[in-house]
Amino acid sequence: MPFLNVNGKKLFYARVDAGTEHKTSGPVLVFVHGLGSSHSFYIPVMHSLATAGYSSVALDVYGSGQSELSSGVEAPTFETIASDVEELLKGLSIPSENVVAAGHSMGGIIVPMLASKCRLRGAILIGPVLPKPALADIFNARIEAVKKDGMEPMAKTIPFAATGTKATLTQKAFIRALLLSQKPDGYNALCQAIAKAELPAYSSLDCPLMVLAGEEDKTSPVPDAHKIMDEQDHIRQLAARGFNQSVPSVFTRSNPMPTRKVRDSERRRCAEACESCKRRKQRCDGRRPCARCIKRGLGHECRESPSVSGLGARRIVASSLPSPDPERLSNITEQHTPAGSITVGSRSGLASTEDTYVDDQTSSSLQLLSDTQPERLPRMSRLVQDTRGEYMFIGDSATLSFLQNIRRIVRRSIGDCALVDDPLRHGIVESSPETRRGWILSSAQNPPSQQTELEIDYLVKWYMQSTNCMLLLFDQKKLHHDIRKWIEDDQNISDPASSVYFLVFAIGAQTGPEDKDDQAEIFFNYARYLTVETLIEEPGIVTIQALVLIAMYLLGASRRNAAFMYLGMGVRAAYAIGLHRHDISSLFSSTEGRTREQLWKGIRILDLFMSASLGRPPSTSELRDTTNPQNYSAC
Repeated sequence: MPFLNVNGKKLFYARVDAGTEHKTSGPVLVFVHGLGSSHSFYIPVMHSLATAGYSSVALDVYGSGQSELSSGVEAPTFETIASDVEELLKGLSIPSENVVAAGHSMGGIIVPMLASKCRLRGAILIGPVLPKPALADIFNARIEAVKKDGMEPMAKTIPFAATGTKATLTQKAFIRALLLSQKPDGYNALCQAIAKAELPAYSSLDCPLMVLAGEEDKTSPVPDAHKIMDEQDHIRQLAARGFNQSVPSVFTRSNPMPTRKVRDSERRRCAEACESCKRRKQRCDGRRPCARCIKRGLGHECRESPSVSGLGARRIVASSLPSPDPERLSNITEQHTPAGSITVGSRSGLASTEDTYVDDQTSSSLQLLSDTQPERLPRMSRLVQDTRGEYMFIGDSATLSFLQNIRRIVRRSIGDCALVDDPLRHGIVESSPETRRGWILSSAQNPPSQQTELEIDYLVKWYMQSTNCMLLLFDQKKLHHDIRKWIEDDQNISDPASSVYFLVFAIGAQTGPEDKDDQAEIFFNYARYLTVETLIEEPGIVTIQALVLIAMYLLGASRRNAAFMYLGMGVRAAYAIGLHRHDISSLFSSTEGRTREQLWKGIRILDLFMSASLGRPPSTSELRDTTNPQNYSAC
C-alpha cells in the first residue's frame, strides 16, 4: 500500500496520473478531505480528471482512514497537517508551484494554511468550515459521544443530517462507511483540532482562490463563504444548488478570474423569465408578453414573478422548491393577513427561505409568491428527522418549534453560541431502549415475576400520584381491590384486565423515586404483548384503557411519536364503542357510565396535550358541554 513517512508519521496517499501525455505539464490537483472522511471521498473525481489529462493526489489526513495515530507523535493540528501535506509533495517530487490544492469542509481550513506555507498555483475550498468560538462546545460534545459509544452515533446521524435534498441512499451509505472506518482516537484528535482552530489568514494568500458554497449546507453556510470573500479580494464564489457537506460533487475546472460581462444582445437566455415560463420550465425570450405566452393565448397573463426585495434576498419560485430539509423547509399553514391569504401553488406545498437564521432586515422583506404585500409572514412549521432519518412533522405550537424560535432570537441578538449551533437541533431525539427489538418473543417467554403485597402497594401508589390529574381512569380503592383479587388468582392472564394491571405496574415503576426503569420496561413489554395477543382486535373498555396507558408510558419514556400512534388507535376504538357521546354512556348503569365518562375525559385531555406539544391536529372532538362541572372538572 502507498505509505510515505512524513514528519515521523506514516501517511497513506493515493495517486492517479494523467491518462494522456500531452497534458502532463498541467496542474497537479491535491485533495484534502474533511472530518470523518478519507482519500476515498475523491477517488471517482480523480479518475475523471485523469481521463481529462490531469494528475491528482489525495491523502488520508493524520488521524483519519489509513493514516492512524502514532505513539510518541504530537496530536494533529491544522498547522502540522499543512506541514505534512507540504512534505508529502516534496516526497512525491511534485513542485508546489504546479499544485492546485482542494480542501473539503475541515480541509478548507488546511488548504489556506498550506497556501501560506508554500506558493501554490491555486486553491479551492469546498464547503469550508469557518472557525468560530461556538465550534468548541459542539465538537467537545462529539468527542464525549465518541468516547462513550464509538463511531456509531456519528454514523447514525451525519449521513442524514449533513446531506442535501438530492443526496441518494447510496451516497448516504458511502458516508456511513467512511465514518465507521475511522478510529475513534483519530476522529477525536481532529475534533479537538477543529475546536482549537483559528481563522486562517485568507488575506495573505497570493494564489487564485475559489470557494464552493452550498445553499443547503448547514455546517458551512453561504454567509460563511461571504466572510471569506471579505478577506480575499480575488475570490470567485460559486453557490452550487443542492450541494452539501457530505455529498461528493463532480469537480470541474474553472477560471478563478471573473468572467467578462455579457451584453444583453449576446445572452442565450433572457435575464428575467416570465412566471408562466418559469413554472413550466420553458425558455422565455424576455419580452412582455413573451412569444410562448402569445402562442398559448395567454399574453394578458404574461408577467414577471413576484420578486423578493431587500438586501441579499433572492426570488422564491414554487416550481423550483427543493425536497424536505429539516432546517430549511417550512410547511405553510392557513393564515389570513389583512392583505389576503397566502397560497403556494406547488405540488409539495412547501416553501424555502434563504436561511433558517436571517437578519431582521432580510426577514422583513421575504414574500412568498403573493401579488399582494402581506404585513406579516405566514406561520411556519418544520420537518425534523428522527434517529432513523425519517422526516417527522412538528407544528407551530410544538415545544421544538418554540425552542427553534428562541434559537433564532439568540442568533440575531448575540450570534453563534452552543445553543444556536447544537448539532442535534435539526432532529427529534427520542429514547431507543435495548428492548425495542424482539420484545414480543422475549415477553412471551419471560413473564414478570409475581409481586408482593408491599410491591403492589408501592406501584399502585406511584401510578395514582403520577396520573391523577391527567388520567383518572380508576378509583384507587377499587383498583387495589381488583388487583388483589387478580393476584389471588395467580395473575391469570386469561383475565382481559391483565394487560391493564401490568401497565399500572409499569407506570408506577417508571415514575416512582426508586430506580426501577428496567423492571418498568419488563412490565410494559409484557402488558403490550398481552394487549396485542388478546385485545387489539376487540374494541372495548379494557382495550381502550390499555392503549391509553401504553401511550402514557411511552410519553413518560420520551417516545412521543410512538405514544401519538398508540393514542390514535385508542381514539378510534373509543369512537367504535361510542365513548365520544354522552347520551350513549347514559344508557349504561351508573358505575359503567361513570367509567366510560372518565375514560373519555382521560383520552380527551391526553390527546389535546400531545397534539399541542407536537403541533399536530387532535384526534378527538368534543360534543359535551365542557363548561358543565358534571362533564369536566380539574380531576
